[in-house]
Amino acid sequence: MIVELAGLGAVGRRLLSELLSTPEVELVRVRSRRPEVAAAQVGGADRVEVVGPEVPVAADWVAVATEVGGQRTALRRAAAAGVPAVSVCDDPALVEELLGGSGPPVVVGATFSPGLTDVMAVHAASLLDEVTELHVARHGAGGSACVEARSRAVRREGRVWREGAWEQRPAGSGRELWFFPSPVDGRDTYRADLAEVLTLRAVHPKVDRLSARISMTRWERMPAMFGAPSIPRRSKPAGMGGALVEARGRRGAGTETVVLGVVDRLEGAVAALVAVCGERLMSREGRTLGGGVTAGELGSSVAMLDSLGRRGVTIARFGEPDVT
Repeated sequence: MIVELAGLGAVGRRLLSELLSTPEVELVRVRSRRPEVAAAQVGGADRVEVVGPEVPVAADWVAVATEVGGQRTALRRAAAAGVPAVSVCDDPALVEELLGGSGPPVVVGATFSPGLTDVMAVHAASLLDEVTELHVARHGAGGSACVEARSRAVRREGRVWREGAWEQRPAGSGRELWFFPSPVDGRDTYRADLAEVLTLRAVHPKVDRLSARISMTRWERMPAMFGAPSIPRRSKPAGMGGALVEARGRRGAGTETVVLGVVDRLEGAVAALVAVCGERLMSREGRTLGGGVTAGELGSSVAMLDSLGRRGVTIARFGEPDVT
C-alpha cells in the first residue's frame, strides 16, 4: 500500500511515524511545496519519498494534514486523480463543504474531536435501543495550527440542533462542568463554533438534540462573550487532550445515559485514527463509499475501536470496564 501525506506539522510528523510502523504500508510519499525542507524533516527515512506539488498523485489513499488553507488544494488534487482521502481538519466551513461533496470518498474531520468522537458517538448510540440526544465536549489543542483553529472557534457563535432546527448560541455561553478521564479531570466547557455538531448530524439525522462544547479559560471566554478583541495571551499546545461523548435515550422500558471518554496525546491519537481510516478506505466496504463521510461511517464501531486499541488508543465507558 502506498500512502501520500500532505503536511508535516505536529500531526503530520506523528502520522508519518504511524504509517511507517504499519507493515502494509510499502511507501509514504510526502508532498510539499518545499521538497528540500520536507526532505530535511524526514531525514532520509526508509520507505519515504518526497515529491513536489507538480508530481501527479500516485497512491492508494491520501492523508491531508495541512492547515485549512492547504486542505482544499490537496483534496482537489486527490479527487482529480480518483484517490480517496482523509482530511485532518476540524474547520466547520470545510467540514460542511466536504460533507455535501461527491466523488471519491473523503473522511471528513478526522481529528481528535470530531473524528474520534464520531466513532465514539456511533458506538454509544449502538448501546441504546433509541437515541434522543448526543452531546460532545473536548479539551486541548495539538500543534500550532490546532491552537490557531481553537482560537478562531472560541470567538464565534456555536450551533445546536434542537427538535428539527439549528439554533445559534453566543460564543462562550452555556457553561457546563464536564468531567474528563484523568489527568484532564473536571473542566468548564462552553459554546463555540465547532464542527462536531455537523458530523453528528450527518450520521444521526433522527436524533432530537445535538450539541458540542469546548473547554475555555477565562482569557478566552471573556473576549468571546463581549465581542472584544482577543487578549494577547496565546494558548500553548496542550499535548494531552480529552473528549467525552454522552448519548441519552431509551433501553428496554427505561431511559439510559451512556458516557464514553478518552484522554490521550493529541497528535498520537489523531495519527492512529487517520491510519485506521486509511485502512478502512482500502477495505471491501470502504471501496463502496463515495463523497464526504465521517470516521463513524467506516464500518462497525467495534471494529474501529479494536483497530484504534491496537494502535494504543483506549476508549473508556464511565461506570464500565474499558471499551477497548
